[in-house]
Amino acid sequence: MKFRILSIAAMVAVVAQFGCNHLTSETTEGIPTEMKPDWKGIDLNEMPVKFGQILRFEKDSNVINAIALDFDKDEGGIWIGLCFINKTNIFGRQIPSGWINTKCLDLLDLQYLNNEGLKQYQIIDQIKVNRDKVGIGLITPVSNVEDLMLEYKRGIEQRKKKQTSCDEGLIDEESVRECYFNVKKIELQ
Repeated sequence: MKFRILSIAAMVAVVAQFGCNHLTSETTEGIPTEMKPDWKGIDLNEMPVKFGQILRFEKDSNVINAIALDFDKDEGGIWIGLCFINKTNIFGRQIPSGWINTKCLDLLDLQYLNNEGLKQYQIIDQIKVNRDKVGIGLITPVSNVEDLMLEYKRGIEQRKKKQTSCDEGLIDEESVRECYFNVKKIELQ
């Protein structure tokens, strides 16, 4: 599955680039192009769901909601980038942008569900999303609803931990960057 840059090395390169350029943008501004959705070469009419649709997945007694925020297509098929929703909050992370005068980039955690595994769901709502406010901070490929449910549970547990401040633990692998953002953060105003 092809995915844009988001390896640890790429994240360090982005942090270094911001440090070298001395950007002083606000937290929600200045999302690097490499971290935004890129649909070049993808026919959005082929996608089984639309950008901004909120999907509900049910399996056994588990129910989760997620919003469609990205699409990808490769030799493995079509992938739907989903950001989990917990009440009115979406799953995200704050990563440092700069070594000196560190600010945070507010990015979203996306689970990419293969189209073949897109089952047991219903579309429950649609919101207008400002695509420029969608920065992708984590990419996790999953092939079925069971894996999606496991990632949701892991995400909830990770967000129970105390978040590391953006100006701390810049190279510490134990830093906790995961957090919640209100869904209004990405809505079109």
